[in-house]
Amino acid sequence: MKKNIRYLLFFLAIGLFLSWPIHNLYSKLDQPIEEKQLAALDQVAHELLTNVKKGDIENAQKRIVQLAEQFPNQHLPIPIRIESLNAVTQSILAAKQSFASTNVSEQQLLWHATQVRVAIDALTHVHQPMWRSYYPFFVTQVQNLQQSAVERNFTQFQEQFEENYRLYLAIKPAMSIQLPENQMSSISASYNAISKELRNSQIDWQLVRETLRDLNASVQTAFVGEEKSTFALLMMRPDSPMVIIFSVGIALLMALSYVAWKKYDGQIRSA
Repeated sequence: MKKNIRYLLFFLAIGLFLSWPIHNLYSKLDQPIEEKQLAALDQVAHELLTNVKKGDIENAQKRIVQLAEQFPNQHLPIPIRIESLNAVTQSILAAKQSFASTNVSEQQLLWHATQVRVAIDALTHVHQPMWRSYYPFFVTQVQNLQQSAVERNFTQFQEQFEENYRLYLAIKPAMSIQLPENQMSSISASYNAISKELRNSQIDWQLVRETLRDLNASVQTAFVGEEKSTFALLMMRPDSPMVIIFSVGIALLMALSYVAWKKYDGQIRSA
């Protein structure tokens, strides 16, 4: 009995170890041609951002040209709004123009590469897109803005607002792919209201604080408000590795239970 259990536990461990590579292989083999092509574009966008981070602008320029040539011919596996499609296209074209220019800073090139990378990722990763990873930075920046508004520190508030708005513009195309239009409109309306107020000779700080509260609420909803737990998302997906691991575990546990029952039944009969 103990020997059989050891064997079954060994096979259980092997099954669990192999379930992830088997899942990856199954996913690639079962992947539609449109998704394979989009995954290839996602890899190009990844290389684009990596090249810029390394300071390899020459190869980064080749990657953005490749994206600009291939993306218009790409059939998307998911339906998106025409505004979102235009936003992604414009981000690629703006990046291409920046990389072709001779007087653009590496910081600006990094911003464009990030915008393109996050946008393409949103098309390929529906459940865990990169743009959601910016949530801690976003929330911290909004909280700093709220503090500056309370202190009525115009210079500090303006600098922080420009930084936060720049982050929003970087991930906006990606967000628009996966968020409802009303959520995007709510966030944009808050930014427009604050921008308008900053141009006035006298700032209504009460209005700014109220708008920031609205912005904070919209950000919370956009990033985490309607998200389910990661475990639940994994378990709900039919192609999930968690499902495969769980299935292997159940099968081997059933085998163990059967062996134990046979042993118990044999002991009863011989008694």
